[in-house]
Amino acid sequence: MGAEKENPHKFHRKRLKEKFMKYGLDALEDHEFLELILFYAIPMKNTNEMAHDLINEFGSFKDILEADIENLEQIEGLSEHSALLFKIILASANKYINSVNNIANARLTPENINIYVKNLFYGHTNEVAYVLLLDKDCVVRKVKKMSQGTVNATPLYPREVVKLAVNERYPYMIIAHNHPGGSPIPSKEDLYITKTIELALNFVDVRLVDHIIVAGERVVSIAKHFHILEK
Repeated sequence: MGAEKENPHKFHRKRLKEKFMKYGLDALEDHEFLELILFYAIPMKNTNEMAHDLINEFGSFKDILEADIENLEQIEGLSEHSALLFKIILASANKYINSVNNIANARLTPENINIYVKNLFYGHTNEVAYVLLLDKDCVVRKVKKMSQGTVNATPLYPREVVKLAVNERYPYMIIAHNHPGGSPIPSKEDLYITKTIELALNFVDVRLVDHIIVAGERVVSIAKHFHILEK
């Protein structure tokens, strides 16, 4: 039997892993961190050039995680299997953040509401709409994803929102949706659907407290800034 073929990149990988374990993420350059990730999807191969290509093509680590798999696969040597790893990392980060700041059973206040609601949208690259149902003490009792759309639109149907309110029987509701990669300022359609839902909820004795729009770290309250909801 011939000698087992030795991976020529073995010691580079070992050194990079040890560097991360000893000093943490702050000790790694962006391309080194990407190399470290790719080690677990691409064995027996130098991933340094691939890491640099990812940075040159997409820019930030955030943009790499949020890129479509089809676009990631355009990087030479990056297969669907390897590209999927970045989507798994993004989904894992989203799950972790939501676990740490779990909005279920949280009592929402003016001081914490933006943090809790913003966390719902980490990892989402398309528009998503949520409905939050609150009890009389403003404690969140139900969080329901109502729709998931494209990068710049998601449907929100008043009939479905009212149906949920009737079934759950909580007195207060908050709507939240995101504008990925854009501005948190509501469109005319956002303002129209907000008022339509508010009026529909009045018939079932549920008060629409707010419609919150999230764009990355920026958050806008329609109730606070646009004064179209009854107080």
